[in-house]
Amino acid sequence: MKKSYALIFAIALSILFSACVPSEEQLQEIVSQTIAAYTPIPTNTPYSTFTPYPTSTAYPTLTAVIQTVIVTPTETPTPEFTPTITATATSTPNPLQTNKGPGFYLVGIDIAPGIWRSQGDSDGCYWSINTKTGDIIDNHFGMAGGTMYISPGAFQVELNADCGEWVYLGQ
Repeated sequence: MKKSYALIFAIALSILFSACVPSEEQLQEIVSQTIAAYTPIPTNTPYSTFTPYPTSTAYPTLTAVIQTVIVTPTETPTPEFTPTITATATSTPNPLQTNKGPGFYLVGIDIAPGIWRSQGDSDGCYWSINTKTGDIIDNHFGMAGGTMYISPGAFQVELNADCGEWVYLGQ
């Protein structure tokens, strides 16, 4: 609105003070000079002002935007190998090597060949190791708590109740 009043005022002044009627080119130059002279320059205000519509600045100022990028070194840890947890089959004890009580056992089927120790404390322990024909390979009668060796070629083992429980020691 102020610009239009300034324009009208400039035109009226130029008409009054000029001796002759200006040409169209002269009139355009006078108008542009007058508008430039009366264009308000924005000033900073201590508080923000609300404008319902955008305003244009006569001479916009270009502000250089400087963006600072801070690069910080980061240490990426070396990946560590994590072993895969797999379910392991629980080893069931060999039934041939489990503890044995009194009875008759077939070698390689009911009892494992190897060294066995008696866990009893009686003095009437009897055990025998036999062939297929019933011949005695080895036997013992006496104190419990000793060991016996069952060879892989043996056929049958007889264990007496007074020997207590027999424990497999290995080959």
